[in-house]
Amino acid sequence: MMVHMERQLVLLEDVPREWRLDERTRELGRRGVAAAREALRQAARQPAA
Repeated sequence: MMVHMERQLVLLEDVPREWRLDERTRELGRRGVAAAREALRQAARQPAA
């Protein structure tokens, strides 16, 4: 069954908004990215199942 989209769903508003992350939030993000990278490195070392 084919369904045609007549209108695109808008996910973001066109109105620019200024925002900034505080230093604590940035640090938490950096730690999360570092942990994810390390998990990927470790997973790459594991033999494929």
